[in-house]
Amino acid sequence: MRLTTLPLLLVTTGTLMAVACGSDGDDGKQGGNQISGGSGGSSASGGNGGSSADGGTSANGGSAADSFGGSIHIDAGGSGGSGGLNPDSGCASESVSGDRVPANMLFVIDRSGSMKCNPPPTQDSNQCESRPEKLNPAINSKWEDTRLALEAALEQLSAQPNISVGVNMFPRDSQCAVTGTPNIQVNPLDATQLAGIKAFFGTVDPAGRTPLAGASILSYGHLLNQLRAGNLPGNKFIVLITDGFETCAPSELDKLVNVDVPNATSLNFRTFVIGAPGSEGARSLLSQIAKAGGTAASSSCVADPGGNPEVGDCHFDLTNVSTPQDFADQLSQALEQISGSVLTCEFDIPRSPTGGEVDLNKVNVKVTPDGQTPIDLEKDTANCETTANGWQYNAEGTKIVLCGAACDTAKEPGSSVQIVLGCPSVIK
Repeated sequence: MRLTTLPLLLVTTGTLMAVACGSDGDDGKQGGNQISGGSGGSSASGGNGGSSADGGTSANGGSAADSFGGSIHIDAGGSGGSGGLNPDSGCASESVSGDRVPANMLFVIDRSGSMKCNPPPTQDSNQCESRPEKLNPAINSKWEDTRLALEAALEQLSAQPNISVGVNMFPRDSQCAVTGTPNIQVNPLDATQLAGIKAFFGTVDPAGRTPLAGASILSYGHLLNQLRAGNLPGNKFIVLITDGFETCAPSELDKLVNVDVPNATSLNFRTFVIGAPGSEGARSLLSQIAKAGGTAASSSCVADPGGNPEVGDCHFDLTNVSTPQDFADQLSQALEQISGSVLTCEFDIPRSPTGGEVDLNKVNVKVTPDGQTPIDLEKDTANCETTANGWQYNAEGTKIVLCGAACDTAKEPGSSVQIVLGCPSVIK
């Protein structure tokens, strides 16, 4: 598959600091064809309309609904230099503080019967559909490989601060039951949460059909309800993993792709999609979800709803594997790339020491690699995903984002980042 180049998952032990110029401091259930869920607003923005990521959904047309340590510490006072920046009489001298943007991830995972099968070529999709169990008991099933890859990825993520993770499996029974209430609620990924997820994975026994639409719609609804309740501050991500096509309520797919996923994206919920072997006939669908979910592999990727259902390359397509180990390796790589994307170099702009708004023209950023000389970063307004190397504001001017090699350096163990307020920005 074609994968977007994203920052690798790196464990960071440094602290994020900012200094003033002149300082020293450096749910629902589906039975038959009916999905039911909680009641609530009827649009992802909470307005009135016919469909929504919040609440229930009906197959018969009913309505539905970076990596730095801890917080930013900003030190001030003293008479040290500004590390190459040119302060003026407007430089600040009081302490201010801010917080790094947290990341909340909800894994929505397919546990349908076909996940019991061996990955290709040991067992191809047709064999699996006719007999959904291991052909070779000595080789891992798709679920066993998925579990191992997820546990390894979560182990790495657990070393990072400000990461919360939850799990929602589908179906919840041996047929088509779905709910928006996660099996494991989204909570900080500390040792207790990680142990709980691993223990839960150990109880999973694949069975049932593939209610992909209902599970996704209700998972969005759960995150929307959390947003409305003021929970899970920061960025929110859905990671959908499936090995098949919707087999319970295909009539809900249009609403999922054209209403719920775009509504979620408008609320800054990004959706990553991983298609395991068995999802060949759903490439177009899964690519449409990834594209509408803001995670397309490239701007030129194909996700044509009117085209061949087996054509689509906007998602993580793991169907073209040559060995069972190839599937395990590709899945691990996909999860690593997703982790790298979630762990962005993004954080809130510190509050002004005077209590007013920060002068965005008088902000500078520098990064200090472990044990090395501080590096003054230039403000670079080029495309952060491709050519920029420095820092810039996000589109809303509410956050500072490090780009390119500057982001990679800031993520290295022992690195620290400083935000300098009150000094004219150095622009590339």
